[in-house]
Amino acid sequence: MTTGSQSKARAIRLGVVFPAIVCAGIVLGGRARAATDNGWYTQAQAAQGQQSFNNYCAQCHRPDLRGAMGPALVGDAFLKQWSNKPITDLYSFEHSSMPANNPGSVPADKLWAITAFILQKNGFPAGSTALAQPTATNRMLTAK
Repeated sequence: MTTGSQSKARAIRLGVVFPAIVCAGIVLGGRARAATDNGWYTQAQAAQGQQSFNNYCAQCHRPDLRGAMGPALVGDAFLKQWSNKPITDLYSFEHSSMPANNPGSVPADKLWAITAFILQKNGFPAGSTALAQPTATNRMLTAK
């Protein structure tokens, strides 16, 4: 094999091997994050949140969260608005502005449960730890 042929063969191998290594790293990194990520809320909390949502929020946002008098709380528009922001920003907005007819009136535990329900409906995973101020402080909402 000539030096030019050897160089070409080496370049082809690198062109195949390097992307394969990068892809493997991405897949393994995603698995590691999923394994250490404890979800965002518990299933029980989201179920309680659905009940509270129906009591406090569904009139304006509809039971399916698709919006009516208030904006949709699911889908691209919602995720775009809250993406790359801490979950505490969403909670603070809910606390200071909702419900529109009586802002700040929803007890904190119910509001965290409502937030868990909204996250569930937007495809964020459940885990074994309830969503609350201590667990939410450093969590960033990211679009899928």
